[in-house]
Amino acid sequence: MRDFTVVIKPKSKSPLERMPWGGATSRVALFSINSPLARLWRKIPPTMQAVRLHPAPASSPAYSPLNPAPSSALHLDKDLPIPKPSKPGELLVRVRAATVVRDMLTWPETYAHDYPILGNDLSGVVVETFSQQSSFKPGDEIFGMTDGERPCTWAEYCIVMEDEVALKPKGLTWDAAAAMPLSAQTAYEALYDHAGISVPVLGDNFRPGGRRSLTSEHKQRLLITGAAGAVGIYLVQLASISDLYTVAATSSNARNKEFLQTLGADETVEYSALLGGNKKSFDVIVDTVGGSTLLGCWENIKEGGTIISVDSASYDFVADHQKRSLSKEGINALFFIVKGGKRSLEFLARLAELDILRPFVLQTYPLSEVRQAYDHTNGRYSGRGKVILTIN
Repeated sequence: MRDFTVVIKPKSKSPLERMPWGGATSRVALFSINSPLARLWRKIPPTMQAVRLHPAPASSPAYSPLNPAPSSALHLDKDLPIPKPSKPGELLVRVRAATVVRDMLTWPETYAHDYPILGNDLSGVVVETFSQQSSFKPGDEIFGMTDGERPCTWAEYCIVMEDEVALKPKGLTWDAAAAMPLSAQTAYEALYDHAGISVPVLGDNFRPGGRRSLTSEHKQRLLITGAAGAVGIYLVQLASISDLYTVAATSSNARNKEFLQTLGADETVEYSALLGGNKKSFDVIVDTVGGSTLLGCWENIKEGGTIISVDSASYDFVADHQKRSLSKEGINALFFIVKGGKRSLEFLARLAELDILRPFVLQTYPLSEVRQAYDHTNGRYSGRGKVILTIN
């Protein structure tokens, strides 16, 4: 049985004081961490609100990735039971902010269960742990991302695993912290796990440019497509501290050049500059947009280089390009889905605290306006950063 001791001094006649476990000068209670009494003491309410995806009307075809639900199928449901940590490593978190991700209603994971609560990115406060042996404690401010097959963060409370979160970067708002995990960890894994770039060592005196020990002609050359997008902005910032010569490609130099240079890009180009010429000038290419831009990457990669795509629609690009005789031997080409984890989150949090890594928030919406938030994310809009749900 998981027990702990609470000592309450008899200054006032609280409900806990009046319980029959006492001594004369102090009241000592032994009770399970997750008992109703313990939850009352921590002010955890009995129910919560959460956004759930409701099924299609009986007269209509069922929603699926091939027949995606409209945003009108998102409902803010009330009086839902608050989950409890039920196994080692689980944390109950009071969610303060969560990210809205483009095309979430087209994902297979969205339709794995009836009435799913959506959302993976979050920032919030730990309110309950499975046991006292947890590496976190109630009151810890955290940020992170749940497993892709276990969405749950568009809610007042949710269960996360300890290895999915880290302490929130000091100085970041809830909104800014929630904007980071999915996109920033995707960038981290692309560069450091899949492209083989060395992870910078963050000592006490680490500052931007501290690892730029190589001259530009000796650095590996990195091309980032969609550099001003959700993942691209983190790729540029991480590359700028990783001894890489970074070329940031976007649809418009006029709109994005100055912004990308402030993030650390060495050079900016438009997609049209990548087509034709068989340049073969890059050691690593990280694509975030797919389509014709990804096709053009084969003309720009060196022999023995690496092409990585994180564009969700390009999950089968390697096989597809082989069938079309576009791929080349000796090139390491791959698509991956981010895994996430405490190691990368702690690294990113440290960079944010050093003001080296900047998250961007485009707009915030209350949980009650989730439909507008999702439509905003999936529409054409100007501006940079994530759409965030705030949960007060």
